[in-house]
Amino acid sequence: MRPPYIIIGMHRSGTSILTKVLEKSGIFMGVVKDPNYEAMHFLSINQQVMWKSGYDWHKPGVPPKEHWHAIPAHELYREHFRLNGRWAQLKQALRNEDWGWKDPRNTFTLDMWLAKFPGAKVIHLHRNEEAIIASLQKRNKIEGEVHAPELDDANYARELCRQYQNQANSYATSLGSRYLSLAYEDLKNKEKQSIQALEAFTGKSISANLKRYFR
Repeated sequence: MRPPYIIIGMHRSGTSILTKVLEKSGIFMGVVKDPNYEAMHFLSINQQVMWKSGYDWHKPGVPPKEHWHAIPAHELYREHFRLNGRWAQLKQALRNEDWGWKDPRNTFTLDMWLAKFPGAKVIHLHRNEEAIIASLQKRNKIEGEVHAPELDDANYARELCRQYQNQANSYATSLGSRYLSLAYEDLKNKEKQSIQALEAFTGKSISANLKRYFR
Protein backbone atom coordinates (compact mmCIF):
# COMPACT_ATOMS: atom_id res chain seq x y z
CA MET A 1 0.00 0.00 0.00
CA ARG A 2 1.47 3.29 -1.12
CA PRO A 3 1.11 6.33 1.16
CA PRO A 4 -1.85 8.47 0.04
CA TYR A 5 -2.08 12.01 -1.26
CA ILE A 6 -4.31 14.05 1.04
CA ILE A 7 -5.88 17.23 -0.33
CA ILE A 8 -6.56 20.08 2.09
CA GLY A 9 -7.80 23.65 1.75
CA MET A 10 -10.86 25.81 2.27
CA HIS A 11 -14.24 24.91 0.77
CA ARG A 12 -14.82 26.49 -2.66
CA SER A 13 -11.10 26.88 -3.25
CA GLY A 14 -10.94 24.62 -6.32
CA THR A 15 -10.00 21.35 -4.62
CA SER A 16 -12.71 19.45 -6.54
CA ILE A 17 -11.17 20.42 -9.86
CA LEU A 18 -7.68 19.61 -8.64
CA THR A 19 -8.87 16.20 -7.46
CA LYS A 20 -10.32 15.45 -10.91
CA VAL A 21 -7.03 16.43 -12.50
CA LEU A 22 -5.07 14.19 -10.16
CA GLU A 23 -7.36 11.21 -10.72
CA LYS A 24 -7.24 11.57 -14.50
CA SER A 25 -3.46 11.74 -14.16
CA GLY A 26 -3.22 8.44 -12.29
CA ILE A 27 -3.97 9.03 -8.60
CA PHE A 28 -7.10 7.10 -7.67
CA MET A 29 -9.50 9.16 -5.56
CA GLY A 30 -12.07 6.55 -4.55
CA VAL A 31 -14.80 4.33 -5.95
CA VAL A 32 -17.69 6.16 -4.27
CA LYS A 33 -17.46 9.94 -4.42
CA ASP A 34 -19.99 12.71 -3.87
CA PRO A 35 -20.64 15.50 -6.42
CA ASN A 36 -17.70 17.45 -4.97
CA TYR A 37 -15.38 14.53 -5.72
CA GLU A 38 -14.96 13.64 -2.06
CA ALA A 39 -14.52 9.93 -1.19
CA MET A 40 -17.61 9.19 0.85
CA HIS A 41 -16.04 6.98 3.52
CA PHE A 42 -13.33 9.53 4.36
CA LEU A 43 -15.89 12.35 4.28
CA SER A 44 -18.15 10.41 6.66
CA ILE A 45 -15.34 9.75 9.13
CA ASN A 46 -14.26 13.40 9.04
CA GLN A 47 -17.83 14.48 9.77
CA GLN A 48 -18.23 12.02 12.64
CA VAL A 49 -14.94 13.02 14.26
CA MET A 50 -15.68 16.74 13.96
CA TRP A 51 -19.25 16.40 15.22
CA LYS A 52 -18.09 14.30 18.17
CA SER A 53 -15.65 17.11 19.01
CA GLY A 54 -18.34 19.80 18.77
CA TYR A 55 -17.15 21.11 15.40
CA ASP A 56 -18.48 21.29 11.86
CA TRP A 57 -17.12 22.33 8.47
CA HIS A 58 -18.29 25.94 9.00
CA LYS A 59 -17.39 25.94 12.72
CA PRO A 60 -14.09 24.07 12.56
CA GLY A 61 -11.48 23.01 15.06
CA VAL A 62 -8.86 20.30 15.49
CA PRO A 63 -10.46 17.20 17.05
CA PRO A 64 -8.68 15.88 20.16
CA LYS A 65 -7.09 12.44 19.92
CA GLU A 66 -9.75 10.80 22.07
CA HIS A 67 -12.30 11.55 19.32
CA TRP A 68 -10.27 10.11 16.48
CA HIS A 69 -11.78 7.24 14.52
CA ALA A 70 -10.29 3.84 15.34
CA ILE A 71 -10.74 2.12 11.97
CA PRO A 72 -7.37 0.68 10.80
CA ALA A 73 -5.52 2.01 7.77
CA HIS A 74 -5.74 -1.27 5.82
CA GLU A 75 -9.54 -1.31 6.16
CA LEU A 76 -9.78 2.27 4.91
CA TYR A 77 -7.61 1.32 1.96
CA ARG A 78 -9.81 -1.67 1.10
CA GLU A 79 -12.93 0.48 1.27
CA HIS A 80 -11.35 3.15 -0.93
CA PHE A 81 -10.87 0.60 -3.72
CA ARG A 82 -13.85 -1.60 -2.75
CA LEU A 83 -11.60 -4.63 -2.49
CA ASN A 84 -14.02 -7.46 -1.74
CA GLY A 85 -12.28 -10.78 -1.27
CA ARG A 86 -8.69 -11.97 -1.21
CA TRP A 87 -8.34 -12.13 -5.02
CA ALA A 88 -9.27 -8.45 -5.40
CA GLN A 89 -6.85 -7.56 -2.63
CA LEU A 90 -4.05 -9.55 -4.27
CA LYS A 91 -4.61 -7.88 -7.65
CA GLN A 92 -4.59 -4.46 -5.99
CA ALA A 93 -1.39 -5.29 -4.13
CA LEU A 94 0.27 -6.15 -7.45
CA ARG A 95 -0.95 -2.90 -9.05
CA ASN A 96 0.05 -0.88 -5.98
CA GLU A 97 -1.29 2.28 -7.60
CA ASP A 98 -1.16 5.81 -6.30
CA TRP A 99 -4.23 6.96 -4.42
CA GLY A 100 -5.59 9.66 -2.19
CA TRP A 101 -8.66 11.66 -1.28
CA LYS A 102 -9.99 15.16 -0.98
CA ASP A 103 -12.10 16.76 1.73
CA PRO A 104 -11.66 20.31 3.05
CA ARG A 105 -12.27 18.90 6.55
CA ASN A 106 -8.92 17.13 6.17
CA THR A 107 -7.46 20.53 7.00
CA PHE A 108 -8.49 20.02 10.61
CA THR A 109 -8.42 16.20 10.89
CA LEU A 110 -5.03 15.81 9.22
CA ASP A 111 -3.17 14.71 12.36
CA MET A 112 -5.52 11.74 12.63
CA TRP A 113 -4.86 10.73 9.03
CA LEU A 114 -1.10 11.19 9.34
CA ALA A 115 -1.15 8.86 12.36
CA LYS A 116 -2.79 6.21 10.16
CA PHE A 117 -0.75 6.96 7.03
CA PRO A 118 2.56 8.40 8.28
CA GLY A 119 4.11 8.65 4.81
CA ALA A 120 1.22 10.63 3.31
CA LYS A 121 1.86 13.60 1.06
CA VAL A 122 -0.29 16.69 1.53
CA ILE A 123 -1.40 19.13 -1.17
CA HIS A 124 -2.80 22.43 0.04
CA LEU A 125 -4.76 24.43 -2.53
CA HIS A 126 -5.57 28.02 -1.63
CA ARG A 127 -7.54 30.69 -3.43
CA ASN A 128 -8.28 34.41 -3.30
CA GLU A 129 -10.34 35.07 -0.17
CA GLU A 130 -12.94 37.28 -1.83
CA ALA A 131 -13.51 34.72 -4.60
CA ILE A 132 -14.15 32.03 -1.98
CA ILE A 133 -16.59 34.26 -0.09
CA ALA A 134 -18.51 35.06 -3.27
CA SER A 135 -18.72 31.35 -4.13
CA LEU A 136 -19.83 30.39 -0.61
CA GLN A 137 -22.55 33.02 -0.57
CA LYS A 138 -23.74 32.09 -4.04
CA ARG A 139 -24.03 28.43 -3.05
CA ASN A 140 -25.80 29.44 0.15
CA LYS A 141 -28.70 30.73 -1.95
CA ILE A 142 -29.15 27.58 -4.05
CA GLU A 143 -31.97 25.33 -2.89
CA GLY A 144 -30.80 21.83 -2.08
CA GLU A 145 -27.16 22.85 -1.69
CA VAL A 146 -25.20 22.93 1.56
CA HIS A 147 -26.48 25.89 3.58
CA ALA A 148 -25.07 27.69 6.60
CA PRO A 149 -26.83 30.95 7.51
CA GLU A 150 -23.67 32.31 9.14
CA LEU A 151 -22.03 32.52 5.72
CA ASP A 152 -24.41 35.24 4.58
CA ASP A 153 -22.24 37.45 6.78
CA ALA A 154 -19.14 38.24 4.72
CA ASN A 155 -17.07 38.88 7.83
CA TYR A 156 -17.92 35.44 9.19
CA ALA A 157 -17.01 33.85 5.85
CA ARG A 158 -13.75 35.80 5.74
CA GLU A 159 -12.77 34.65 9.22
CA LEU A 160 -13.63 31.07 8.26
CA CYS A 161 -11.33 31.30 5.23
CA ARG A 162 -8.52 32.49 7.49
CA GLN A 163 -9.07 29.66 9.95
CA TYR A 164 -8.67 27.12 7.14
CA GLN A 165 -5.70 28.95 5.66
CA ASN A 166 -3.86 29.24 8.98
CA GLN A 167 -4.49 25.62 9.86
CA ALA A 168 -3.34 24.41 6.44
CA ASN A 169 -0.19 26.52 6.65
CA SER A 170 0.61 25.10 10.08
CA TYR A 171 1.62 21.73 8.60
CA ALA A 172 4.28 23.07 6.25
CA THR A 173 7.22 22.91 8.65
CA SER A 174 6.53 19.48 10.15
CA LEU A 175 5.82 17.84 6.77
CA GLY A 176 8.68 19.47 4.88
CA SER A 177 9.08 17.90 1.43
CA ARG A 178 5.79 16.00 1.88
CA TYR A 179 3.81 19.26 1.78
CA LEU A 180 2.99 21.30 -1.31
CA SER A 181 1.02 24.55 -1.31
CA LEU A 182 -0.42 25.84 -4.58
CA ALA A 183 -2.60 28.77 -5.61
CA TYR A 184 -5.79 28.03 -7.53
CA GLU A 185 -5.20 31.13 -9.67
CA ASP A 186 -1.74 29.89 -10.72
CA LEU A 187 -3.15 26.56 -11.85
CA LYS A 188 -6.03 28.24 -13.65
CA ASN A 189 -3.58 30.53 -15.43
CA LYS A 190 -1.36 27.54 -16.29
CA GLU A 191 1.65 29.01 -14.49
CA LYS A 192 4.59 26.86 -15.55
CA GLN A 193 6.29 26.88 -12.14
CA SER A 194 3.17 25.62 -10.34
CA ILE A 195 2.55 22.89 -12.91
CA GLN A 196 6.16 21.73 -12.65
CA ALA A 197 5.97 21.75 -8.85
CA LEU A 198 2.82 19.61 -8.90
CA GLU A 199 4.29 17.18 -11.43
CA ALA A 200 7.49 16.84 -9.42
CA PHE A 201 5.52 16.30 -6.21
CA THR A 202 3.26 13.61 -7.64
CA GLY A 203 5.51 12.08 -10.28
CA LYS A 204 2.62 12.41 -12.74
CA SER A 205 2.18 14.17 -16.05
CA ILE A 206 -0.41 16.77 -15.07
CA SER A 207 -0.31 19.44 -17.77
CA ALA A 208 -2.82 18.05 -20.29
CA ASN A 209 -5.48 17.24 -17.70
CA LEU A 210 -4.94 20.54 -15.94
CA LYS A 211 -5.61 22.42 -19.18
CA ARG A 212 -8.76 20.34 -19.65
CA TYR A 213 -10.30 21.15 -16.27
CA PHE A 214 -8.84 24.51 -15.19
CA ARG A 215 -10.49 26.88 -17.67
